[in-house]
Amino acid sequence: MKYNLDMTLKQLGEDKGAAALFDRFVPGLRLQMGQNPMAAAFSLRKLLSWMGDKFPKEAAEALESALIEYGKTADFTSTEKAKMAAYRKIAAEDERRRAEKAAKPDKAPYDAIWPGQVWLDTKGERIQAHGGALHVEDGIYYWYGENKEHTDGRSDIWTWGIRVYRSTDLYNWEDLGLLIPPVLDDPNSNLFPDMRVDRPHIRKCAATGKYVAWIKLSGEEACFLILQADAFLGPYQIVRENYKPLGCQVGDFDIVQDTQSGKSYLYMDADHKAVVCVEMAEDLLSAEKKLSEQYVNLIPPFTREGIALFERAGRKYMLSSGMTGYIPNQSDSAVSEAWDEPFFSKGDPYVDDESMSSFNSQFTQIFRMPDRDFYIALSDRWVPDYPVDLKRSDMLRRCVASRYDPKNYQATEEEQAELAAAPMLETANTSVADYVWLPLEFDGCRVRIRWQDQWRV
Repeated sequence: MKYNLDMTLKQLGEDKGAAALFDRFVPGLRLQMGQNPMAAAFSLRKLLSWMGDKFPKEAAEALESALIEYGKTADFTSTEKAKMAAYRKIAAEDERRRAEKAAKPDKAPYDAIWPGQVWLDTKGERIQAHGGALHVEDGIYYWYGENKEHTDGRSDIWTWGIRVYRSTDLYNWEDLGLLIPPVLDDPNSNLFPDMRVDRPHIRKCAATGKYVAWIKLSGEEACFLILQADAFLGPYQIVRENYKPLGCQVGDFDIVQDTQSGKSYLYMDADHKAVVCVEMAEDLLSAEKKLSEQYVNLIPPFTREGIALFERAGRKYMLSSGMTGYIPNQSDSAVSEAWDEPFFSKGDPYVDDESMSSFNSQFTQIFRMPDRDFYIALSDRWVPDYPVDLKRSDMLRRCVASRYDPKNYQATEEEQAELAAAPMLETANTSVADYVWLPLEFDGCRVRIRWQDQWRV
C-alpha cells in the first residue's frame, strides 16, 4: 500500500495507524464520508480537494509527508501478503508455460496484416503488447507493450509487466518475454501487478546513450514511472516513481523529438483538462517547462486520450481519441507548424467510418517505416466482444457527457443502465484484446485512414 494522498479511503481504513494519523489532520471527515457507499473508492487527494479553502495546500502537503514517513515503518497488510503469494504462484506457472512454449514448433507464417483479427506470435499464442509501440534497431523491429495475459476482468491484475517481440517483416513476431517484469514482492512499487501500468514509451537519449522508458499509471495514482537501461532489451532500472510533471494528474501521453533542434517534448493529458506540451530535460528523466496547451477545458468523452504524434514534410501531427475508457470512440487529428506551438484540429481522420468509433480501436503509436514516406497507425481494439456502431456511439457520447453537462446532453435511464453494463476499465477482459494496424494517407495537411481487411507493407 502506498502511504500518500493517492490512497483510497478504503485503503486508509485497512490500516488503523494511518487512519488515526489522517483523523488527527482532518477530524470527522472519515466518519462523514462513511455515509456515502461510493466514497471508499475516492482518493484522499480528491476528498481534500472538495474541502477547498477549509484544508489549504500546505496542510495537504504536511499530511502527505506524515503518511509517507508512517509508511516507511508500516508492515504489509494481510491482503497485500495474500496477493504477493498468489502472484508468486502465477510467476512460477508462467515460467513452466514459457518452457513448454519454447519447445513448440513455429506456426505457418503470416504474409499480410489483418486489422482487427486475432494476431498470434510465431508459437501460435496471442500477442500481448497492448498500448504499445514499435522500435527499430539494426534492421530488427521490436514491438513492446502491456502484457495483459492475466487481465481477465475478474482478478486485480492490471498489467503483468511489459512484453516485447521481434520481427523482420512486421507480420511474424517472436516472443522475447518480459522486457520490464512486474515487481512481485512490493505492493508499493509502481510495477506491482495491480497497479494500472499503461502505455510504455521508450526513447534512446542522445545525451547519455541510455534507453529511457516512461510508463503511465492511470487511476488514482495518475503518475509516471521512469526507468532506464544501457541497451534496448534491458535490464531496466527504476529511476523515478510517482512522478507528476507540473504537479498534474497524468493521462495518456506521447514523447517526440524535434528533428532539427534535437529537443524532446512530452505531450500529456493533464488533469483531464488539456493536452499540454512540456519540454523534456536533456537526459529525458524529467519534464517541467510547459510550452503550450490544446484541447482546453473539454469534458469527457471529448477530453483527449490515445495521443499519438508524428512529423511529415515539416508539419507536426497529433492524433487522439476521446475519453470513454476501453470502449472505442471518435478520433480527431490536429496539425501544428512547430512542436512548441498550439495544434489546430482537422477533424476525424477515419474515412467512411459509419460507426464513429475509429473502426472500433484506439491509437497507441504512429510508426514511420525507416527511410520511407510510409506511416502506420497502431491501435488497440480493447473490447472486441463489445462492438460499437453508430447507435451505440451516440448513446455512449450522451451518457458520459450528461454527467458533466446535463443541460446540453441527456440520456435515458435505460441508456445509462446499458452503459453501466458495458465492459468498464476494471471489468474488461483485455487478455483477448486485438490490434488494428492501418496505413495513413495524406490529403494536403489532412490525415486519412481507410479500412482494409488485409494489407501488405
